[in-house]
Amino acid sequence: MQRPLQSVQKWLMYLWPGFLSLGFIALILGFAFSGLVSEIKNIDLTRIFQNNYLFRVIGFTFFQAGLSTLLATLVAIPVARALARRPALPGRKIFLQLASLSLIIPTIVGVFGIVAIHGRNGWLNQFLSLFDLSAGNYLYGLTGILIAHVFFNAPLLSRIFLQSLEALPPEYWRTTAQLGMTGKDIFRLIEWPLLRRTIPASCGLVFLLCFTSFAVVLALGGGPSTNTLEVAIYQAIRFDFDIPKAVILSLAQLSLCFILLIIGSKFARHVMLQKTEERSVQRFDARHTRAQITDSLALLVMVLLVVPPLLATIWKALSPRLIAVITDEKLWTASFNSLLISLTAGCIALILAIGISLMLRSLQSPYRLGRHHFASSFATMTDLSGSIILLLPPFVLATGLFITFRTAASLTILAPFLVIIVNALMTLPFILRILVPAFETSAQKSDHLCDNLGIKGLNRICIVDWPQNRKALGLALGLSVALSTGDLSVIALFGTQDFTTLPLLMFQKMGSYRLDDAAITALFLCLQSLILFILIERTIAGKRFSFSTIEANKKVSTRA
Repeated sequence: MQRPLQSVQKWLMYLWPGFLSLGFIALILGFAFSGLVSEIKNIDLTRIFQNNYLFRVIGFTFFQAGLSTLLATLVAIPVARALARRPALPGRKIFLQLASLSLIIPTIVGVFGIVAIHGRNGWLNQFLSLFDLSAGNYLYGLTGILIAHVFFNAPLLSRIFLQSLEALPPEYWRTTAQLGMTGKDIFRLIEWPLLRRTIPASCGLVFLLCFTSFAVVLALGGGPSTNTLEVAIYQAIRFDFDIPKAVILSLAQLSLCFILLIIGSKFARHVMLQKTEERSVQRFDARHTRAQITDSLALLVMVLLVVPPLLATIWKALSPRLIAVITDEKLWTASFNSLLISLTAGCIALILAIGISLMLRSLQSPYRLGRHHFASSFATMTDLSGSIILLLPPFVLATGLFITFRTAASLTILAPFLVIIVNALMTLPFILRILVPAFETSAQKSDHLCDNLGIKGLNRICIVDWPQNRKALGLALGLSVALSTGDLSVIALFGTQDFTTLPLLMFQKMGSYRLDDAAITALFLCLQSLILFILIERTIAGKRFSFSTIEANKKVSTRA
């Protein structure tokens, strides 16, 4: 009897941080699910399914996500081949960093840049008007959604495909030159077999990002015919206050996301972006005239896709309204709210992630719990529990929490709480992908020594874990804060006149066609997000700022 009791005490001694983190997550999910389930009895299925509304929304969600992924892939493959063939291309490093910017900036800022280029009074129509031509109002609807999704995701796929192509041995290219292989032969026999192994996982990631896209569809959708599930949930609560309809849509999205993640797990591969600008491989096929033409066209398409929206945002921000907007009290109030939300959500996410990481380290260490047969299975369950939030789109989680607590407090009181909690849980899977490997590496280096010297608990955290993992901790907190700063999804649902953040303020100005004010707010939002990331990472981690670091950990970590 004494031995099992000692075993339980030993487990609790090492695993209590993880139990606290998982308990908090389970409590929030329990509140959310209880809210959703409580409304099922009020649902009139005949009213919800009339006119095939739900199926139409689901169908368009799948259609736009699939088409967006296909177009992003068709753009990314030629760009990756062009960059792989030309490692000494002038300006290649700058090109890669510019491509990274489309992945770093908040979604609503990228949407504004696209409107500034492709809108009715955008740069494209202004240019065509010089020749008495007009492209018309093509932006709002499926076309605008596709342009925005390709803008955000083609650079990501390009870098993933580029890394795969650069992994090929240099001897391949000497052999292709000796055999006189054409570019078509090289792609069919060498490049495509390699890309084919990378495409399912990377395109599955992009499909999920497009499937759960909110800000892009809300700003550029153009009407009910182009609603996705997330936008439909938003409209059901924000405009119609139709809770049963929102619950049906939330449960539908939850089920579909679960199915997609199960399917995606079959193709999951570890993808980590690394530096690509320092490798030097001679590709003899790059000298061919056809390769030079196709590569130039591919790179030109990527430049025209990424650079003009960024330039347009900066150009419009440098307007006579700059001083008036910067000195507006609403801007600084929204900035303070964004700062408060992002820092609080980032700290909560970091604390939860540290608890889960410490639990996983103890479960996997032979010096803690021994090689217990149950430890391995429990470690797998713990890892999945930390990432289960990926099954819950922000709106589904926020909707359930709102239904649960709506009778307990007013929306003015609930809004900050809901936004902070949901943002913290949404960023948790990302920073777990940073902290868990870091703590595992630290354990491999120090577990045996700490066990022999009796260093444990808080002493180990201060003496061993902090010096070894401070870079990972700084990156995790900076990333979580940056993601929360630019998030529009939950605040768009629960924002009020008394509680507004920078993304919501910018969206409101875009909706009222004050584009100059929106551009200045967008630039201010980008600067706040980047400055917070740099300050946090340098203060905690003492690490130099790198665009590629942000990009790799912000997007690629979502593969989980």
